[in-house]
Amino acid sequence: FRSPNWALARGWADLDAERPLQPDHRFPAYSITKLITAVAVLRLVADGAVRLDAPANDYLGPVRLADGDVTVRELLAHTGGVDTPAGLFAEQVPALATLTGPVLACSGPRGTFDYSNGGYAVLGQLIADVSGEPYQAAATRLVLRPLGLDDCSFPARWPDDPDAVTGYGLADRAFLPITEICTLPAAGGLWSTAADLVRFARGWRGLLPAGLAAEALRPQVTRPDTGVSIGLGWVVNQAKGVTGHAGGGRGGSSSLIVAAGGQRVHVALT
Repeated sequence: FRSPNWALARGWADLDAERPLQPDHRFPAYSITKLITAVAVLRLVADGAVRLDAPANDYLGPVRLADGDVTVRELLAHTGGVDTPAGLFAEQVPALATLTGPVLACSGPRGTFDYSNGGYAVLGQLIADVSGEPYQAAATRLVLRPLGLDDCSFPARWPDDPDAVTGYGLADRAFLPITEICTLPAAGGLWSTAADLVRFARGWRGLLPAGLAAEALRPQVTRPDTGVSIGLGWVVNQAKGVTGHAGGGRGGSSSLIVAAGGQRVHVALT
């Protein structure tokens, strides 16, 4: 990084190989992925290919929602009541339809914030159906490549290379390597370095018209118990003046927090 940016790595990227952790190691970002997905959807909105307040089913093909009235905006804001399919982790990423079948249930409360990995899985399918290419390729074209995020990817299996960390779980008082990966790429499939997540947080607004970027950060609904709001993908804490997202899954956890008008970014990957 150039000053005043800095990065610190402590610990091990792989215990058995005794490979020290470096700032340029790639981690599973897990639910920070949802921010990439949200920006990709908003780019399609900006291009006129998708309307925020249209039913998501207008744009879906092989996998559709049981509630045909749920809108794209509601999916982005976790207010569509979409169920999350079972089997969130597996050795390899399957096609979404193999997890959900042709219709994804919507049994949750609609209109209130109810966090939904399933809703973001559907947004990934929407991106694929509208763009005519797999979600991973479309997200790369729409978001990763324009921002120069060369260390970001959506692997189909846990990466087996020295640039990627080994994740661990605790069993029988021993750390055992994790080999399962998130099965929903658009909800939790991104792998990234800390530096690329900082670049994303600083640059994503430049990919959108100013009004649409502002709408992404505008609270769509607020949880009365915490006072924390959700925008279009972004978690918004108005009291603390920060936005961002956290992520967590087998073998890793992540945090991205943005303050000071989008220029002060904090990323933690473990």
